[in-house]
Formats: sequence, C-alpha cells, structure tokens
Amino acid sequence: MERNYTFTGDFSPEAVAGVLSIEMILALIANGVVLVITIYQRKSWKQSSTIFFTSLILAHLALTLYLPFTIAALAAHEWVVGSTDGEKQGTCSFTAFVILLSVYVMLMTLSLISIDRFLSIVKPHLHKRFMSPRVALVLVIIVWSFDLLFFSTGFIEDSGVEFRYIDYLGICYAFTTSPVMAIFRFFFASLIFIIIIVTSVWTFCFTRKFINNQSMIVGESIYASKKKRLFGIFGSMLLVYGIFFTPSIFFSALLAIVDSPGVLTISALMFFFLVVVLSPVVQAYFRPEINSVIVNIVCRKILKKKHNPAATSSTCNSSSAAVELRVSSLDV
Repeated sequence: MERNYTFTGDFSPEAVAGVLSIEMILALIANGVVLVITIYQRKSWKQSSTIFFTSLILAHLALTLYLPFTIAALAAHEWVVGSTDGEKQGTCSFTAFVILLSVYVMLMTLSLISIDRFLSIVKPHLHKRFMSPRVALVLVIIVWSFDLLFFSTGFIEDSGVEFRYIDYLGICYAFTTSPVMAIFRFFFASLIFIIIIVTSVWTFCFTRKFINNQSMIVGESIYASKKKRLFGIFGSMLLVYGIFFTPSIFFSALLAIVDSPGVLTISALMFFFLVVVLSPVVQAYFRPEINSVIVNIVCRKILKKKHNPAATSSTCNSSSAAVELRVSSLDV
C-alpha cells in the first residue's frame, strides 16, 4: 500500500527544524562533554552510580539520532530519507524505533538510579553488599537488551506496534495497534513510575528525618543548615524530566486515541528534547568528578594570561577542591 510522506500540517516546519537543530547541537555538546570526562575519570567507575548515569548519557546520544532525519523531513516538507516508498518506510521505522527505545531506556535507567540512591542512603549495608559496579553494569546491559529486543517487534507486521509517518506533524512515530500491547505498555510504564516515586519519597522522608534528628542534637548552626538540601542530583533530574517530559507523554497518549492538535504536539516534542540538553547539565553540576574538571579547565583559561603556572595550578586546584566539597554536600 502506498503511503503519504508529504507534510500537511498548519505550522511552520522550517521554524521547528531550526529549533530542533539548535537542541541537537546543544545536546551533542552537553552529553559529549559529560561522557568524555566520565571516561577520563577512571576512579569514578568504581561507583555504581557512574554506570547508571553513563547509561543515561548514552540514551540521550541515541535519542539525538532521531533528530537529523526529522529535521531534514521538516525542512523539505516531506520525508526525504529514501528514494522509494520501501526505503522511506525503512528509515521512518528506524527513527520511530530509536525514539521509542531511547525513551524507555531513559525511564528504566532513572528507576535504577532511584533504587541505587535509595539503597545507598536508606540501606547502605545492602548497597555495599549487592550494588557493585559489576552488578550495575549487568543491570544496564539487561535494560538495553530487553528494550532492543522488545521494541524491535515493531519491524514485524501485526506485532502490536507500528512505525509510521504522521503527515500533519512531519515526523515518524510508533503507534500501539493492539489492546494487549497497549495494556502491557501502560502497566510497564506505570511500574517504572511507581518504583521511582516510592523509592524517591522513601529516601526523601528518611533523609529529612535524619537531618531533623541531627539538628536537634547539634542545634541551629551554620554547619547544620548547610546540610538541609534534600533535592540533589536525582531530584533536579526528576524536576527536569517532569517539566519537559510530561507534555510529550500526554500528547503521545492522545495520539493513540485521536489526532491531537499539530501545533501543541510538535511544541511538546520540542520541549521533550530540552530534557536531552538539560539532564547532562544537571549531571555536570552535581557530579564532583565532572564539575571539578570543568571548573579546572575554565579556571586555567581565565588565569592563563597571568603567565604564572604555579599560581594558576594551585589556585585552580583549590577552586576545584572547594567546588567538589560544595557539590558533594548537595548530592542527597
């Protein structure tokens, strides 16, 4: 059956392509910098959290593969990747598969980070006993393998998932076509969100109670007040995902039922890709091994004009040490 690969929407596809291009460049820079520094900092690989955060960065980078195809299609007012209908359907299916895979890897990795954080703070003896870097790597491999195998069924006809071009949006997307698959995806996504919410609330309440107990012992002092920061890296990342990810979830669910408004849906897509830009920025701020390297590089660039290597080195080292201490106190 011949498909329509021509854009029929009522918004400016060129403007959307421009915004997505900027987001793609920023995402590649932000995630690339964090990934390179993480690889460079070999000591951090002894922590399970580094494995999980790196998986999240790789999911972000995989998600950016969706953008070049979509940007080209929006700019040309049609799906131009492929010369025949078969080739266009193949590239369209690939991009829809990439966004579906990346989103579920991101969500499952967030749940692993939430569990790791819960064990580290609430059950440290269990964390030390069971959550080693090797176990973390195995869990990450299981997540990627499961999502790859499960969502690859979309390439099989009558599998319950269909990859197709949405002409009034100018993008490719994955549709759930069977009730069984719809129910499975709903309960699967619900389970992920329940894990994140329960472990996060439990960790927050435990930490708050611990800090209040310590405050009663120590009393009101500057040292006690500095510890009253419960948000940390995971809370900040949840805030970013909650603000920019929620609209896309709503409109993607709406797409399965009716044709949602084109302008609102494409706006939600642009909001969604801000997650891929801001999430690595949050990591760069809260992770001491990343933050200290960035501060060190910036510091050396600024003080290079003084032509005093010894002073520059000592100043930058003390600055990065201070930043590492400050950030570690925030990472609850």
